[in-house]
Amino acid sequence: MTLTAPQTRIDPLHTFMASRSAASTPMPLVATRFDVIIEAGLAIVTTTRIFRNNEPASIEATLTFPVPVHATLFALQARIGERVLDARAQRKDAARAEYEQAIDRGKTAVLHEEVLRGVHMLSVGHVPPGTEVAVEFRWAMTATNIDGRGHLRIPLTVGDIYGPSGLLESDDLIHAAADQVASLTAQCRDGTVTLRGRALENGRAQVPLDAPIDLEVVGWTPRELHGRAADGRAVALRIEPAAGGEGALDVALVIDRSASMAEACTSTLASSKHATLLRALDSVAQRLRPDDVLDLWEFNNACHHVGSIEGESVARSALSRRFSPPDGGTEIGTALETVIAKSDAPDILLLTDGKSHALDVQSLARSGRRFAVVLIGEDSLEANVGYLAALTGGEIFIASGHDIAPAFAAALRALRAKCQPIIHHAAPAGRLVAGRGGMRLIASFGTVAAPADDGIAARAVAALVASLRLPTLATAEAAQLAEAEGLVTHLTSLVLVDENGATQESVPANRKVPLATPATQAHAARGITFASLSDVRPAAPSIGAAFPASAAPPAARFQEGQERPSFVRRAEEEASRAGAGRRSAGDPTARRSFLDRLTGGFAGSFPHDMLERSGEDLSRIARTMNWDFAPDRLQAGDLKGLGASVQEAIRKAAAKSEVIALARTMGLDPIVLVIGLMAHAVAQRNRSARRLARAILSDTLGEEQKAAARGLGLG
Repeated sequence: MTLTAPQTRIDPLHTFMASRSAASTPMPLVATRFDVIIEAGLAIVTTTRIFRNNEPASIEATLTFPVPVHATLFALQARIGERVLDARAQRKDAARAEYEQAIDRGKTAVLHEEVLRGVHMLSVGHVPPGTEVAVEFRWAMTATNIDGRGHLRIPLTVGDIYGPSGLLESDDLIHAAADQVASLTAQCRDGTVTLRGRALENGRAQVPLDAPIDLEVVGWTPRELHGRAADGRAVALRIEPAAGGEGALDVALVIDRSASMAEACTSTLASSKHATLLRALDSVAQRLRPDDVLDLWEFNNACHHVGSIEGESVARSALSRRFSPPDGGTEIGTALETVIAKSDAPDILLLTDGKSHALDVQSLARSGRRFAVVLIGEDSLEANVGYLAALTGGEIFIASGHDIAPAFAAALRALRAKCQPIIHHAAPAGRLVAGRGGMRLIASFGTVAAPADDGIAARAVAALVASLRLPTLATAEAAQLAEAEGLVTHLTSLVLVDENGATQESVPANRKVPLATPATQAHAARGITFASLSDVRPAAPSIGAAFPASAAPPAARFQEGQERPSFVRRAEEEASRAGAGRRSAGDPTARRSFLDRLTGGFAGSFPHDMLERSGEDLSRIARTMNWDFAPDRLQAGDLKGLGASVQEAIRKAAAKSEVIALARTMGLDPIVLVIGLMAHAVAQRNRSARRLARAILSDTLGEEQKAAARGLGLG
């Protein structure tokens, strides 16, 4: 089936930053398709992405993207030329090792891994010049029950996120302004499916990639779905709307008032997330009972107690008037720790867009509280907060569009039910019951007839039932089950290697594919002013690009207290560790450091004084070098395109007698040896550098090589 290539528009900032190099680093992702089948409350989503290498050398295309926390990814297939290959699940470290070994051997390989719960990364390594690789993967999850209707959100993008993720920069979520579209087919075999915001014509639509795909299903009927586990046993799954509880609420209500909550809730409505949330709060308050208790909190960088209300006063209160307008950062972890310490409520309901890495999920889960979440906004991030809800027996509801009240009410209804703790080491036979998104899931093992075939639906049922079992098992057993069922989890990844394809001779250049910038996120809404070079990140994967020498450099200056994306915080933290503290936007040293990071030295059009460096400081050059852009050139000792001072520093190091002697012993050009030692010095923080170091040297250095590295300031 033919995919529609996305329409791509580069915004002015990207055009400015990409300059003359843009044409040499075209976007490798050329088409995207989503096929959705919904039956008896179970949604199966097949995503196909086509990557094309239009460059003269081998590349690695990587894409980090959000997925629903409760999605179970259970199959991956790649089409490379005429060959169709199926991936297999392995322990996470083993899968990454097999992928890296394939890269070292010059073989095309695909790796799909979960880098954070709710965030996946797809890596397609060694795409040969002029070649297309189509990657198809499937995930399954239950629809969410809101007001008796089934809802399914396929998240496609995320805006700027507060706090460092802990991931390598090459693995992190990024976005860039672009008009991209995908093909969508959606069908419900026992009901009617609609697409929010646009029409489905014969179940088909073209959808933009700058907003989530929100589907709604009505008219479906719960019934048993059959599958077959990897060990051959029959499994059955029934998905039905949960009745909800009748207990009184005793809930700490924690409302996000950070700066991102001032952004538009949807791309079609100007109202902010925060204003929309407060309207929903007033609406839902009218439905509360006299015996309900709410402990009210709000947070940005800090958490503030708004008050506690109980009894009949709840319904009479205009709750929205008690909350402050949005500003500041998003310290979700600090807020929840404060609420845990100061509130006795057994349940905590968080209303947020979730765009923060600043929380320790495992530590919060050990508090003994049950966390529930209502996510707000088209650019919301489910990853951390959704994982917290899953670990503590709570549920997550995602508001579709600007009407938050139904999702809010559904979350409160779920909290009226008694918390059912996860039972560890559950028996593999019998029944397993779980709650997800207002649905009750009932899984049966070995008590029903096996399906007539082992098609996609049967595999999806078996995979989803296996995912229900994983939290009940010890780590080793869970990993073994995930491997057997072919799942992508925090323990396992999917990997394949094209052993019969052509062998590439050089280290592939990495081309990070950004997500589309959310339609709701505009520069004006974020309060960004273009004034300096200290705090901006390239908006597209043309990473080796240079500014035109005649143009004034653009950037984003973030005011005190305003949310900083993770890449800005990382840069500030690195500056602090180096003893420089948090440098101001006008600091010329910070400006040069940023230029070094941005261009990675591949900046021949820069004036030399803009790339001024401290003599022979190869360690600093190695840290700021863009190893992803053209590792094949570096592997060959080609320094063209590097700044003049960078070339001078490398050539000066290569001219040292001890370097020349060691290079002669190893059969290397001295310049290549220096590059290899520089790459080895930063191998733990950059995969391309690690690969280059392995290609030139090895995983470990000998004593002579270590001595040479120390002599160059790289030890």
